[in-house]
Amino acid sequence: MSSRRSWARYQGTDRAFARSWFYGTGRTEEELRRPLVAVACAWNEIAAENVHLERVARRVKDGVLAAGATPMEFGVIHATDVLSEASEGMRYVLPARETIADSVELMVQAHAFDALVIIAGGDKVTPGMLMGALRCGLPTVYVYAGTTETGVLDGEEVSWETVFEGIGRVHADEISEAQLNRLELAQMPGAGGGASAYTGNTMALCAEAMGLSLPGAGSVVAGSAEHLRIAYASGYEIVSLLEKEFTIDQVVTSEAIRNAARVALAVCGSTNISLHLPAIAHEAGAQFGWDDFGSLAATTPTLVKLRPSGGVSLPQFHRAGGVQALLRELAPLLEGSARIRPVADADPGWTEGVIAPLDEPLDPTGGLTVLRGSLAPSGAIVKSGGVPARLLRHSGPAKVFENEEDAIAAIHGGRIDPGDVVVIRNEGPRGGPGFREMLGATAAIVGMGLAETVVLITDGRFSGASHGAAIGYACPEAASGGPIAYVREGDRISVDLLEGRLDVDVDEAVLRARTPAPGRELPTRGVLARYARSVSEACEGAVTI
Repeated sequence: MSSRRSWARYQGTDRAFARSWFYGTGRTEEELRRPLVAVACAWNEIAAENVHLERVARRVKDGVLAAGATPMEFGVIHATDVLSEASEGMRYVLPARETIADSVELMVQAHAFDALVIIAGGDKVTPGMLMGALRCGLPTVYVYAGTTETGVLDGEEVSWETVFEGIGRVHADEISEAQLNRLELAQMPGAGGGASAYTGNTMALCAEAMGLSLPGAGSVVAGSAEHLRIAYASGYEIVSLLEKEFTIDQVVTSEAIRNAARVALAVCGSTNISLHLPAIAHEAGAQFGWDDFGSLAATTPTLVKLRPSGGVSLPQFHRAGGVQALLRELAPLLEGSARIRPVADADPGWTEGVIAPLDEPLDPTGGLTVLRGSLAPSGAIVKSGGVPARLLRHSGPAKVFENEEDAIAAIHGGRIDPGDVVVIRNEGPRGGPGFREMLGATAAIVGMGLAETVVLITDGRFSGASHGAAIGYACPEAASGGPIAYVREGDRISVDLLEGRLDVDVDEAVLRARTPAPGRELPTRGVLARYARSVSEACEGAVTI
């Protein structure tokens, strides 16, 4: 008992002052003698991923209490991607990942908690919480906000990307404003992280694949009875892990991270795992970079095409056995690693029509691809599972834009022609600053009927809702003097996803003799100023150093 760090912090004569402050919250002496479990919860009233988490947290705390420990909850922010897309607000979203990591570390370490349950909802919340938890090195259990059933409109399934693409369809005079309004009201029938392989949902699958959650936690439907049972069991489980001294750093290893990458690749997950898994590895002291990512992508078959790359929703995937079924199917490719619970058994018949067998994959390689070449010497990322076959190899003239808003205006304004390559630069981690998602531009291309004929390339990043020939995360970014800064209107850009190439067809000496595009004037104070000064390249996880 005396070896617990909370005991050392709060018991004994010399710690009376600390106990007295706790008693002001209504705590009892008995509660403070038990193990203290932090419950970090991303509840807020702003976003669908978070609005229901009070109830989830209550069930986690019920489980902790039943197991004989004392839960103490604190809040974690969520700067919401969905509410910030295609706006200046998006510049603050990825930097929030670092703030989340810092806040978890600060709260857990300052108050000497013995163990940690993280309740995450939102694209940057899962990686941020995991990064902070890894700094603390305590027993840790992950609980996700949950997924959402698809909406239904006029007998057809709809989800969030359908709404974004609907905006382009309005500009193309295919649907009316009234029809768009019906669509936006229908697509989200309840709380949760949505129905498609958005970044938050993909990272939840990764957390379960690494072994940090109970079976099913990464894809369970938000607010369901099953979800609440998983929450309770997670609270109970953390006390057992504390007794065993089984800590997060024993789970999150290089092997576990590679296994998580294979799961995300096998389901056509979000391209943002190329940022978050290296960042998690950085905090874990593990090795994982884009070279690893590229080799795994080449050797991991696609077994599921989750929306938006295919027609399978996250709830459908969950009912087919979810991550646990996928881990069993991928077993010959996976590496041994510790888990808080062993991989669960399930009826193999559940997977039929949803999860393809390993020997009959949907595609022989994973749903994401690392490209390199004269336009991105350090790499770029594409969700290859969602690229039309005719654009797997493409060469076309560059249409160059210095920000996403100008590109969207050009796309909606009919100034992009079939065969063009849209280039958006100065949207990288440092040059943005903040590394915005270019979902507005990719959705505009789809909505305007150009998805089969136009490629988009950027040093910005993408949402998990993006699909089509969208190539992002180009490194080095323009602000670091990368080749993308030197591209001019009309330069021919060549893309070859089959060979993993991304090139600008201009002699390197000619390219470098040009004056680079002027970057954005960077802020001089506040979060974005600090971020621009300290953030690394996308291929290094866009971590602050």
